[in-house]
Amino acid sequence: MRALPNLLTFLRVLLVPVMVVLVVGGFMRISLFLFVLSAITDYMDGFVARRYSGVTGMGTLLDPIADKVLTSALLISLSYVKMCDPYSVVLIVAREQAVTGLRAVAASKGVIIPADRLGKVKTFLIMASILILLAGFRTAGEFMVILSALVALVSGVNYFLKYVGEV
Repeated sequence: MRALPNLLTFLRVLLVPVMVVLVVGGFMRISLFLFVLSAITDYMDGFVARRYSGVTGMGTLLDPIADKVLTSALLISLSYVKMCDPYSVVLIVAREQAVTGLRAVAASKGVIIPADRLGKVKTFLIMASILILLAGFRTAGEFMVILSALVALVSGVNYFLKYVGEV
């Protein structure tokens, strides 16, 4: 049972290139199904890890990276097929990279930067944006991507203001 959470995380990563190809090919409904499946595996890997004492260092590292790979790849793909604002996508992806870098530097100095409430709101908005876009609701989805970008910007600035002095 200890290996199951990491297996679910790897499954989520393996689904990313499939979803990208499907989005670029115009198969949004299949991508939507796989995205929902990915969200379920994201929930399940954490649940199983906590429930069965399977939390590992590798899982703690890989799970958020898998989430960022999934959301970044899908947002870039949706932007490529002109389903959402590319500037918002660039801002979101840049923020993800910057905060991941900050966390890596902090970790190398023994400082753990946990996800804060605003970061969790940002993640929820991004996931909701992707879900709405894949479901075919372009206007609402594009609005959500722009909102996600604004929250991502504020969240990213917040992380740097809070932690840059500690690293």
